[in-house]
Amino acid sequence: MIFFQILVFIISIFLLSLSLSGYGTLVNLNIKKNFFLNIFLGFILVSFLIVIIHFFLRISYPISFLIFILGIIFFFYKKEFNLSKLIRIKNLSSLVIFLALIPIFLSQKYHEDFGYYHLPYAIGLVEDKIIFGFANIDQSYVYNSIWLNLYSIFFLGEKNFDFLTLPSYLLFLIFILFCFHKITSNDKKFISDYFLLVALFYFILKFTRISEFGVDLPASIFSTLTIYHFLKFSEVDLIHEKKEYFFLILIFSIFSILIKLSTIPVVLLPVFLYFKHFNHLKFDIFKVKFFLIYIFLISFLIQQFIYTGCLFFPSNLTCFNVSWFSKDILNLSYQLELINKSYFSVAKDFLSPDEYLKDFNWLSYWFKRNLVEILEHLLTMILPVLLFLFFQKKKNDDKFIFSEKLGLYLFLLLGFLFWLNFSPVYRFAIYLFLTLIFALFVRNLSSKVFSKKIFTIFIMSFVFFSFSKNIIRLTKVENIFLGVIKIDNQYKLSDKNISELVKVYEPDIKKNLSNGWQGGLCWNIPFICSYNKLELRKKNGYLIINKLID
Repeated sequence: MIFFQILVFIISIFLLSLSLSGYGTLVNLNIKKNFFLNIFLGFILVSFLIVIIHFFLRISYPISFLIFILGIIFFFYKKEFNLSKLIRIKNLSSLVIFLALIPIFLSQKYHEDFGYYHLPYAIGLVEDKIIFGFANIDQSYVYNSIWLNLYSIFFLGEKNFDFLTLPSYLLFLIFILFCFHKITSNDKKFISDYFLLVALFYFILKFTRISEFGVDLPASIFSTLTIYHFLKFSEVDLIHEKKEYFFLILIFSIFSILIKLSTIPVVLLPVFLYFKHFNHLKFDIFKVKFFLIYIFLISFLIQQFIYTGCLFFPSNLTCFNVSWFSKDILNLSYQLELINKSYFSVAKDFLSPDEYLKDFNWLSYWFKRNLVEILEHLLTMILPVLLFLFFQKKKNDDKFIFSEKLGLYLFLLLGFLFWLNFSPVYRFAIYLFLTLIFALFVRNLSSKVFSKKIFTIFIMSFVFFSFSKNIIRLTKVENIFLGVIKIDNQYKLSDKNISELVKVYEPDIKKNLSNGWQGGLCWNIPFICSYNKLELRKKNGYLIINKLID
């Protein structure tokens, strides 16, 4: 039985990869693309496709199936199918990496936010077309993430939501294989290769379980891809190649921001390149493929407006006094700042929120609270660099030439200032710390030291670490995939909504005591699940939800 389940999982991964790659082939680039890059682009296109479809239709099973099949058709239509080529993608080593990383998904333990809003969000997209005032159901929906739209096409029912995290897992897997493919392509190393090495080892060591993923992992990966292609931009000389890399930098940076707003500093990279290379890039932003980016961005902003009444939350200046806009969300950014700056963890018993935030009073408390965690992660990033420095046998006679140093340093400076001021939580700045470590050590690394075999050995050893860790986990559970830890909370009708148009439920906390704090979360409770007092009405076939404040 377990073997059959794993086989189904592997086939699902393979077919989904082909489908996403099919969508990725629709993006015409003059640079040589590979299977993995197509999948990254496929994630972006499918995410925005779901956003646009949801304006008019609920994301039903037929819609999900159609999206999936269309990708397969595109894949074969573009004549991307070459079995020998796919098998050859870094051949046996890639297969070993793939098999070794499967236990990450098999030993699932959901992210702490999964039952809070990830799963309920997906259920909302499946149950109805776009809802005006969707964020009034729960304040977590205010911080809309485009990645959660992907979850909806993998929802298989209220009792079976094991595949909901499949996009995040596949993205992680493809990113690891992408890094491996790039790093071992040839013996001579570029600065971009070393950046990928630092990133590769870090992600393998620190993301060994689905519960560590959330939306932080996708945002970190796409922001890392942005930085990688920024480095590649500096390594090519041909103008047409620079233009194509600029497109990738722009689309990856925007997508990472729409996944997680805390990655907004990455947009500094395409902005810097555009103004520095204005003479070459000034007309490119008017090309068709760039307009697709603008359409996708506008569609997401419209979705955000329909959900909240704001175009770009948490900026209160972009909020409008429409009927579904709730003024209490104006305080959410203030509450979030307190959370991010560790107020409730270290100072709520002896300082008021205003005193804590005033004149950087919070900084010393925050530093004591987060220092150990930050150092732990930094050491993980430094480890591969130290290994390479230790085994390096000759001096770096061939200095790396990096023409975009100014842009990288400005990005680091402004990025850390933004992070420290608005969202000083370590996991929100993984891409910044990776870049910092890379920038500090890259001068000491040679481009011609290690063979592909040496790099492969290093990489495989870290992959084996992840494999071993999860195999140990699997031996401790009775029923693996898809025997995930699930919460099936009991629920009751809410007495807070004033309309019988749609039923509103809430968790029955008294019956869910055995589930601990998770007993108060919605999980797979039928839609709509909310603790808020809601007013519901329909207009022109669309559900409108107002939040009533006592």
